[in-house]
Amino acid sequence: MAEFIDRAVNGAPNIAKLRNVLDSKIESIQEEAKLGYEIPSSIFLGEIYDEMLVAIAAQDVTTAQKWLIAISFVVKVERMRMEKGLQVVDNASQFFEGIISQVLDTLEIASPLIVGDMWRLLLDIFDFILVPSVAAVVKCHRRLANRAFKFILQTSNTEDTENVLLSILTWMSTTRTFDGEKADDTVYINQLQLLQNSKNHRISREATSLILSNLAKLCKKDKRAVPTFIGASVKRVTKELELGSTTKLQRLLELINVTFARCKSGHADAVVDLAPVWKMFQLLFERLPEYDTETANQALNLLPAVAKCLGPDIVLINISNIANIMETLFEHKVDLILGLAAAVETLLREMNDLCSDFYLVLNKQLNKLIDALNSSIDKAKWDDAAKAVAIITQMGGPSVGHVIEGLILKIASNDQMDWNDTELANSVVQLVHMHLNRGCSKHPKVLSILLAFLRQVRALRGHDRFMDNTIRAVSRMMCNGGGSDCHTDYTLYAQELQKYTETSAQSREPEADKEDVVMPEVKPSLQPVKTKQDEVVDAIRKKLKSMRQTSTA
Repeated sequence: MAEFIDRAVNGAPNIAKLRNVLDSKIESIQEEAKLGYEIPSSIFLGEIYDEMLVAIAAQDVTTAQKWLIAISFVVKVERMRMEKGLQVVDNASQFFEGIISQVLDTLEIASPLIVGDMWRLLLDIFDFILVPSVAAVVKCHRRLANRAFKFILQTSNTEDTENVLLSILTWMSTTRTFDGEKADDTVYINQLQLLQNSKNHRISREATSLILSNLAKLCKKDKRAVPTFIGASVKRVTKELELGSTTKLQRLLELINVTFARCKSGHADAVVDLAPVWKMFQLLFERLPEYDTETANQALNLLPAVAKCLGPDIVLINISNIANIMETLFEHKVDLILGLAAAVETLLREMNDLCSDFYLVLNKQLNKLIDALNSSIDKAKWDDAAKAVAIITQMGGPSVGHVIEGLILKIASNDQMDWNDTELANSVVQLVHMHLNRGCSKHPKVLSILLAFLRQVRALRGHDRFMDNTIRAVSRMMCNGGGSDCHTDYTLYAQELQKYTETSAQSREPEADKEDVVMPEVKPSLQPVKTKQDEVVDAIRKKLKSMRQTSTA
């Protein structure tokens, strides 16, 4: 095999030709293996090996690059042998030690054109020799890994160095636990955090897994390992925010999120100091406009993750803190909220699942969103209407049912709505569905308008399973409650719902059931002159009073 590699390297006119030759050889070896032939080892020593080491460090970039590719070929062949259950040859230790040492000695002075190739070769080699069965033969694997690790600490950070570092730390984590008690452990932990903050999603994700795996080992020795880790991570986020930095937040928030997700619900409250956690959320949500979209979504996703870990009881105990955090969130401009609509909707839905009355802390925010949506409807601006409706759907509940009904009326009675907009149509139907599911209203007049409205939307859009199910649900409610005929003129339903909405709103006022307050007499000269509008308002009030008396009779 050594002679073949030597001929391939020296005979190939360029890099592309060499790759083709070596790839063809790999295919040939694979075909022979399928026929039952044993794969011969490609590891070699001797004169060709010595020439190869010299070539790697030479000034001739093309020759050096060819030999780096050839060594990668050797690693591929040896990996194929390992997968077939074949033993690594005895001289593998000397082979890999010489190559790794030469590459590390050359990296600092190597041409930038081949530095990337050298790091990728180191990754291939360490991924191979740190496999337990291979490491048992390559006795120098520990010494080489430690040398490479120390070299990386003194090198500028790149994606290539991160990949090699991740390979080494993955192996180290299988042989020991990093608890921070030793100076070396602190270095390893810092490097894991560096990798977790990588811009490369795969590297960050794998580093996160290593951190959590190490944390699980620590928990077996010390139950306070997780809360201590969470507390330290929260402090890191808070410090970043106080320093005005947002660049590292996304990865930190991801780490805290998955850590809380791993916690057993109902146990974190006993050990985690929640005061710093709520402070972190306040700062996070205050600075929401400064983040990129991914960081903002991570911030919003973190709150329900923490709440799930704490459990419903602890959430209720801390509801005032959570309410303040939600108020901070909705203090931002509506455009910002709608720009993050999916994450906001998910946050509210998961908090509702955890705490059925969560909507009660959102009354002020609900009115703000509805006012903004009403303004957009008046201006015939539908761009973000679907997003607004989706968020509002998660903020409804019995005590604000009349507000939701008013919004539905606004939408239902608007003849400029574009029901060909699938997202808008679905979000409105979802609003109606959720409104009824929460038992916000079973008044026959309301059910009539909702049924007529849904049928109108279906007539425009065609059949849809979710819409059909909602229509059937409303029909059943009307049958059970003795609802009125639903085939009357649609406009009359809108008028009836308007009346009932006003009645519902007034009946919730503290003085609603009391007699009208008698105004003190004023002199005729001071009595304001009634306009036509005043007379209409008086007539409406009398009608509403009559309706209330009839409903209570």
